[in-house]
Amino acid sequence: MKKIKASLMGGTGYAAAELIKRLLMHPHVELLRISSIEQVGENIGKVHKNFGDRLHYKLENLTAEETARDCDVVFLALPHKVSYTKVPELLPLGVKIIDFSGDYRTRDVSVYNKYYATSHTNPENLSKFVYGLPEVNREQIKNAKYIANPGCFPTGVALSMAPLAKSGLLNNVKIRVIAATGSSGSGVAPGEGTHHPTRSLNMKIYKPLVHQHLPEMEQTLLDAGAKNISIDFIPISAPLSRGMLTNIVVDLPPHLSEKDVENIYREYYKGQAFVRLTGTKNMPEVIAVAGTNFVELGWYLREERNGTKSFAVSSAFDNLVKGAAGQAVQNMNLMFGFDETTALDDFGSWP
Repeated sequence: MKKIKASLMGGTGYAAAELIKRLLMHPHVELLRISSIEQVGENIGKVHKNFGDRLHYKLENLTAEETARDCDVVFLALPHKVSYTKVPELLPLGVKIIDFSGDYRTRDVSVYNKYYATSHTNPENLSKFVYGLPEVNREQIKNAKYIANPGCFPTGVALSMAPLAKSGLLNNVKIRVIAATGSSGSGVAPGEGTHHPTRSLNMKIYKPLVHQHLPEMEQTLLDAGAKNISIDFIPISAPLSRGMLTNIVVDLPPHLSEKDVENIYREYYKGQAFVRLTGTKNMPEVIAVAGTNFVELGWYLREERNGTKSFAVSSAFDNLVKGAAGQAVQNMNLMFGFDETTALDDFGSWP
């Protein structure tokens, strides 16, 4: 099989390091170049120390046209509000695009502008991007040219709730989300929230009820079949380098049994390569999926209360793999007709 050619814009971040590793593992991909405006001229092994001196790639300060030359796909591992300055330059070049930022995930530009505190410069391009969550949008992704790679928190919420949405059980309900994330989700640049002495033995909430991923969560669940929902979202800064644990509580109709719920989830995820269902026996754990593209999902249904049943569902996954770079590679595999698991079905480490 002929190899496709890929390039990366924004090569210094943690998600970029994971993406580079996965692309180099891929038997059907040739990584041509890595562009950046930081650490230009440095070998990639000096920037991402896991590569050592084994790779020839150096970070180059390239234009969009130079980055995309001879390419089939360009990955944008750029910050929010930077991607939307690069996409208009890439669109005329005929390459496929997979964007890691939030700049093309939310279709309503007024909502995007509010939550990201900016003014999107090319809202006419929002409709060109397909939301890249394979477990929800697989068929659209296969035919897409431009992918908006999901955020990490919305990935956990969507995978936890999509089976209920499709079954018509997320109508006129409030969804309560508390999710903890590792420090790598805040990016490479050090800040007060990611400084090791204050994070390693600490937990705290941040951006309660106003996090920028909130409208992305709502949009994704509505697309999956939910109706008239509201989401209360509390993100937690956890003392982890990588990993995410999403916990959700929602009221369900009193007639549903544990077996009904299990059937809904097992039917929805039948044949889904990267979702492992732990059911009610064992709750998901970050350590079991860290470093992999796998997601664990577990749940518990409490007995009837006030005419409803309380349902708790938990998901664990790696924020840099399934929450970013691994999901991007999964999307690329679908776009180019490769086996969806290629370069992604490796085992993590234990412990």
